[in-house]
Amino acid sequence: MNFHYFRKFLSDFIFIPLVVFCIFNIPLVVYGIQMGKGQLSIVWQARSVKDVLLDPTIADSVKIKLKVIQEIRQFAFEKIGLTPTDNYTTFYDQNGKQIIYVVTACAPFALKPNLWHFPVLGAVPYKGFFNLEKAKKEERKMNLLGLDTDLGGASGWSTLGFFKDPVLSQMLSRNEGDLAELIIHELTHGTIFVKDNVDLNENLASFIGNKGAILFLKQKYGTESKELINYLAHKEDELKIEKYMLSCAHRLDSLYQQMLPELNLNRKNNYKKQMFNSFIENAKTLVLSRDSLFPSRLQKRINNAGNAFIMHYVRYGSKQHDFEEEFKKFNGDLLKYVELMKAKHLKN
Repeated sequence: MNFHYFRKFLSDFIFIPLVVFCIFNIPLVVYGIQMGKGQLSIVWQARSVKDVLLDPTIADSVKIKLKVIQEIRQFAFEKIGLTPTDNYTTFYDQNGKQIIYVVTACAPFALKPNLWHFPVLGAVPYKGFFNLEKAKKEERKMNLLGLDTDLGGASGWSTLGFFKDPVLSQMLSRNEGDLAELIIHELTHGTIFVKDNVDLNENLASFIGNKGAILFLKQKYGTESKELINYLAHKEDELKIEKYMLSCAHRLDSLYQQMLPELNLNRKNNYKKQMFNSFIENAKTLVLSRDSLFPSRLQKRINNAGNAFIMHYVRYGSKQHDFEEEFKKFNGDLLKYVELMKAKHLKN
């Protein structure tokens, strides 16, 4: 075949299916363009961390946190075995503004998340936006379908290596333990990502983020340091809340499964509301050392988001016990555990 015609054939072979895909997926294509534009805008405006550290106009408090993030990155690559990338080597100043919003949705009488479908990522239970009005529009669209919805800001995200993920100025308000957990969580996504299995991805990233943060603080400050003690105390409250919310999810799931199909909508809503109220009342009995505002926060979130809020705990915490039991076999060796997870989940 003449090379000129071969190139034409090859371009047509690629181009024609692409055109067909675009025609039948116009909303997805438009969304992809919007997200790509938003992400590229941040990437292009982000400054090299090295340049920021040399800039005399930047506050020392910012520089200190940026140096810590560079330590966390090296620790994650060398001591945990996460895939080395250039992520978090640039810095984006949000100027106090939220820049990305996430919409989640769930069936009204089942703990069944709404799924959005994307190339590469597969089916995912959330949708991100760089524009608040577009996020609100998507939430209204889900509400019209009768779904419970939640709209909130994201403090960090992973592009799975498609872009160089920057440090966001919002991240720097965290203490070192929470910062280490966040960075290691996101770097885990760039190391292990299983298509169509967000619950596994988020649960695993949360588990490795937590264990990695503990190891980082131990190495940097010592086992008796205030930094580690404060982080563990904060995590103790988080674990109590997570355990409680997962028990609520179990009770709620049982309620929904017992609802007969012919039960009218008003009675379904009443049963649901009664159970939500019991969650709020029982939350007041939780013994929390640092998070006394949890019951009031729970009431607000449940009233606004319903099942969509409950699903957050399922998505990020439902597999923690299984990972913990598996991790015990490694005697605290997170590097070996990560290698196992990579071998197990990346073979496909």
